[in-house]
Amino acid sequence: MKKILILLGALLLCTSLLLALGTTSTAQALPEYAAQTGEPCSSCHISPSGGGPRGPRGQAWVASDKPGAVPDLMASLELLGVEFSVDQTYFTEAASQVQEAEALKVSPVQSRKIFRWLSQYDGN
Repeated sequence: MKKILILLGALLLCTSLLLALGTTSTAQALPEYAAQTGEPCSSCHISPSGGGPRGPRGQAWVASDKPGAVPDLMASLELLGVEFSVDQTYFTEAASQVQEAEALKVSPVQSRKIFRWLSQYDGN
């Protein structure tokens, strides 16, 4: 009888431990959020299937108390305190056209040296 009580106690202890560990949960992607915002889970989460760490849009959405729409990327980054400064001249097209490059002129002696060097080169 004593062995049965010990076995039942051990079984009860194991069951309660499994239930305690099984009920601890982390934040998850919920289909309700996708339905609420009209966005797929991958809009907020790094994983395409949802769940796990959030990307910038998901972090900004949670930080703004989960409104009805997920902010776009630039608005999300702004909400998260990221500032961009862009030099517009870096992205403008050159005024003059780029000249076409001349064909490489190599003598036969130079080409043999280059060929030997390349055939012996074993990469990086």
